[in-house]
Amino acid sequence: METANRQPTAASPGRIRVLVGKPGLDGHDRGARVIAAALRDAGMEVVYTGLRATVPAIAAAAVQEDVDVIGLSILSGAHESICRRLNEELSRREARIPIVVGGIIPAADFAKLKDLGVAAVFGPESPLAAVVETVRELATNPNATSTATSPSQSHLHAREGIPATRLDHTAICVRDIDASIALIEDLLGQKVAHKEFVPAQKVQAAFFDFPNGASLELVAPQGNDGLEKFLQKRGDALHHLALRVRDLDALLARLDSAGVPLIDKVSRPGARGHKVAFLHPKAFGGTLLELVEAHEENHEDAAAR
Repeated sequence: METANRQPTAASPGRIRVLVGKPGLDGHDRGARVIAAALRDAGMEVVYTGLRATVPAIAAAAVQEDVDVIGLSILSGAHESICRRLNEELSRREARIPIVVGGIIPAADFAKLKDLGVAAVFGPESPLAAVVETVRELATNPNATSTATSPSQSHLHAREGIPATRLDHTAICVRDIDASIALIEDLLGQKVAHKEFVPAQKVQAAFFDFPNGASLELVAPQGNDGLEKFLQKRGDALHHLALRVRDLDALLARLDSAGVPLIDKVSRPGARGHKVAFLHPKAFGGTLLELVEAHEENHEDAAAR
């Protein structure tokens, strides 16, 4: 656990104290660190739990450190189970500490988190000033409930469609995957995060991951006739976009019954152990769209332990 601007046992009277927790399985904490820095710059004391903190550990640290507010950064999609478990752990310790959640949170889930007792929810691109002000308000009035949400609240009442939680990846089809990896590693200044052969799709796939949870995927055909034809016609080029969803097979059944043109009517195995399916380009204005149900989203309870 990291502390900022203080020793763990030396409290500063009158200063707001915030615990920033990074629960779950994802390994990206740049956003959490940005928030922690903004809170410190606003004169608050910050305790950061580090990556992959368990929910009981977060609750115990919050009570031990006597913090005024708990802030959670969640990119894994397990926000509901994590917040439910955190409230249970705090109740078990007879602690009432406001919880603020930020990260890749679908707008449709904001109300669910509020029902679970979360005081405020912030989506991507929320202004830092709004986060700081909300934390300050909750610290001085723990019984307050904030209306803070992501920049666009209109999605809360959007008609039912594809309930995507976020952009999963953008894919480029390439002829020589190793040469393309070397090129992008040099351009981005970061190493490829993952590479594998996907038998169900007959492709080599490689991923460059980014702090917001999205990835850049390179795909190279290994017996995939469709991708071979794509390369013959267009060369190395953008191939498809992918959205992260939940309960993919149920979603495909609903889309099919609604007449949405699909390439896959049932999911199939994809890279990284995920389930995937493709919509026909006609469904998305001429762009090939992939839907991804992430492997880790099948294990939300594990993320909350």
